[in-house]
Amino acid sequence: MDFIVGKCLCEQITISITKEAYSATDRTYVCHCKNCRQCGGSLSAVAVIVPISAIQITGEPKIYQDGETDSGTVIQRAFCSNCGSQLYTTSPTMPGVKIIKLGLFDDIPKPSMELYCKERPSWEKPIDGTKQFHAMPTRQS
Repeated sequence: MDFIVGKCLCEQITISITKEAYSATDRTYVCHCKNCRQCGGSLSAVAVIVPISAIQITGEPKIYQDGETDSGTVIQRAFCSNCGSQLYTTSPTMPGVKIIKLGLFDDIPKPSMELYCKERPSWEKPIDGTKQFHAMPTRQS
């Protein structure tokens, strides 16, 4: 099986994803929610949803329990305890997958959707060709 390999900034943690899972562009997104912005100290998070069976992780991530979500669901945010790089997120509402942060990788695929567009700054433009969601797709009204 061929893998795409990503590393945290200090290279103590490595995440390998099968090429097939990595290139599933329908599972790649940008999230503009406040929590993703705060935990990354940036404008948004870019990630891909990957089946656990398609991931190999070396190193010991530290886990932060984030209960300040709009749904009230506690999600787990993994990061490197040495350099602070975000690694992945898991949620009890999405069993069997990890949401891998794409900043760990050299080649970042174009996302297929943007989440929490209601929180995107007014001066930031939507990405051409992506589906736009006001919040989480399952929470759309």
